[in-house]
Amino acid sequence: MRLFTIGPVEMLEEIKKIGSNNVPYFRTTEFSKIMLESDRLLKKFMGTAESSRSIYLTASGSGAMEAAIMNCFSMQDKLLIINGGTFGQRFTDICMIHKIPYEEIILQPGEALTTKHFIPFEKHSFTGLLVNIDETSTGQLYDINLIAEFCQRKKLYLMVDAISSFLCDPYIMDFYGIDVTIISSQKGLCVPPGISVVVLNQRIFEERVQYKDVQSLYFDFKSYIKNFERGQTPFTPAVGICMQMSKALNLIAEEGLEVHLDHIAAVANDFRQKIQNLPVKIPEYPLSNAITPVIFEKNIAYKVFQVLKEKYDIMLNPTGGILHDRVLRVAHIGNTDVEDNKELIYYLEKAIRDVNSHD
Repeated sequence: MRLFTIGPVEMLEEIKKIGSNNVPYFRTTEFSKIMLESDRLLKKFMGTAESSRSIYLTASGSGAMEAAIMNCFSMQDKLLIINGGTFGQRFTDICMIHKIPYEEIILQPGEALTTKHFIPFEKHSFTGLLVNIDETSTGQLYDINLIAEFCQRKKLYLMVDAISSFLCDPYIMDFYGIDVTIISSQKGLCVPPGISVVVLNQRIFEERVQYKDVQSLYFDFKSYIKNFERGQTPFTPAVGICMQMSKALNLIAEEGLEVHLDHIAAVANDFRQKIQNLPVKIPEYPLSNAITPVIFEKNIAYKVFQVLKEKYDIMLNPTGGILHDRVLRVAHIGNTDVEDNKELIYYLEKAIRDVNSHD
């Protein structure tokens, strides 16, 4: 099965090889050194200071989103959430469960985030803003300059889910005043799912996290921060994925972050050029390099997905909700290049013909 999915991805052979090895015992100085070096590289690529704290959770991205909110905010806060899809909605669902007051900027399908969306909230009082900087369900890459300027002017904490953007698009945490960044292993790191990382800057750690009384054993960040001083986690991590993550970060370091990002951008742009000859279109809003939403003229998206999967052994991301039959999503990360785009376009065209011939 050839994967053009946003996570899990088509992994490099070097990463897959590590996954075939025995998982090492982890309460050792050797494993601690690996984790501390991984953390150094991760912070470097994220554009944040060594003083930022990292929490390595054996959890999905949604677990990290919930944990980050639990450790940074409370019922005494009021948050503004950019809700432009499935994962913006997830932020609202978490706040609802934890009874944290919030308001939403709700974007309709195909609607780009612009300055006008913030105008109704200029006179409102908030303590934080939550955003999925690349809304994975739509592929929209929100304007971080617009968001950061609003937060800085209003003196808000800024929490960014960068799960589908980090190591795919340029990302500079400290430059934009981002207080919390959330990532997961199966997206830009291109290793299996199972590890999520929350990175806290000095400000939110000192003003919030270190004093927060979190009603949770597993998700209390203070325990993770203390243990990671020696390169360990308080509970058993997904050790094998940590080893693969170490390799992935070192491969990017050898290649150079700029070269790595340029490659993904080139693959994305090449695909977007090639697909123009098919009876589909792509959104007009800004897109992440990670993924391209493919909008079909007719309601055949899921049928095309099934043909690609079952007949041609190719996996794309289907889309849920009201876009189920209109949109497929194609990822450009992992072990893919422009030659793979040629193959994908060829079979995508065949699948469309197959579906149309049976309708």
